Amino acid sequence: MADIAFTNVTKYQPTGSITRLLGVLSGWRKRAQERAELARLSGRDLRDMGITPAQADFEANKPFWQA
Repeated sequence: MADIAFTNVTKYQPTGSITRLLGVLSGWRKRAQERAELARLSGRDLRDMGITPAQADFEANKPFWQA
């Protein structure tokens, strides 16, 4: 069986508005993950960070698109 090599294949590089959109989506995903992690922290962990449970609850329940 012969090996096939693709020498002139270029990887798609998003530009302009697509890059910005991907950046926004990535930021939203990261924010959602961070808020989910914040919601899982114990009261002791929150105190160590200087955050009250009420502050953590408020932040964790904000929509992912809201900073």
